[in-house]
Formats: sequence, structure tokens, C-alpha cells
Amino acid sequence: MQVFLYDDNFYFLRPKILASPEIQMPDNSTTVKPPDGLWRPQFDKANNVWHESADQEYKDIQKNKYQNEFESNTVMEQLVTLRQQLADEKLARKQAEKAQNTLGIQLTTEVLARKEAEDLNQSLGEQMAILKLDVLSLKGEMTSES
Repeated sequence: MQVFLYDDNFYFLRPKILASPEIQMPDNSTTVKPPDGLWRPQFDKANNVWHESADQEYKDIQKNKYQNEFESNTVMEQLVTLRQQLADEKLARKQAEKAQNTLGIQLTTEVLARKEAEDLNQSLGEQMAILKLDVLSLKGEMTSES
């Protein structure tokens, strides 16, 4: 059997199912179901009926309570979105820094390779000049012998 519990001021608390019909109903209960649509059902024990006890202020407070929860959820969703955007920005910045470091290393490597090539060219140029002088010297010796 189902009963409907109310508090000391006869305000509805909750339904309760009794395990067996032989179990005595609690003093603060009735078998009369509160009608749907009541904001704050209150039991009239003398007439054995439920009636609406909520005034407009109570209804407004309840509406605002749920509105505030909805707005809080919206704010929370915005915070989650902003946190995700911040994390994405940090990741993008780290990737950009890594790419910049890689380019810096490549540039340094290319500058060093170019310097080595210039040094090699200079060395080869010097060796070529020495060889030309040797060739000219040999030609000079050959013409003076003839």
C-alpha cells in the first residue's frame, strides 16, 4: 500500500510504500494522493484533501532557483570552453616554439655548413694558386733549359 507523508505543518514530504497492508500507517501520512501540478501541497486533515499552499512569492523563488541553476550551468559551460581554448592556445604556442627552435637549429647548421664550404673554397683557392705558381715555375725552368 502507498501512503503520502507530510511534516508537522502538513506539507507534503514524499510517497512511501508500506510492505504490507497490515502495517499501521504512520501518523503523519494519508492514502490520499496529492493532485499533480501543486507547487507546495499541504494536507487538510479535517477535510482529507490536499490544497496549494504556495503563494506567488514562493513560486517565483522556486522559478528563480531553477533559473539560477540553469545560468550557473551556462557559466560552467563557458568556463569549460574557455579552459579548453586556453589549453589549445598553450599547446599551439608550445608547438610554435618547438618549430621555431627547429628552424633555428637548421639555420645554424646551414650557416656552419656555408662557413665550412667557404673555408674549403678558400683553402682550395690557395692550393690552386700554389699549384699555378709551381706550374709557372716549372715552365720557366723548362724554357731556360731549352
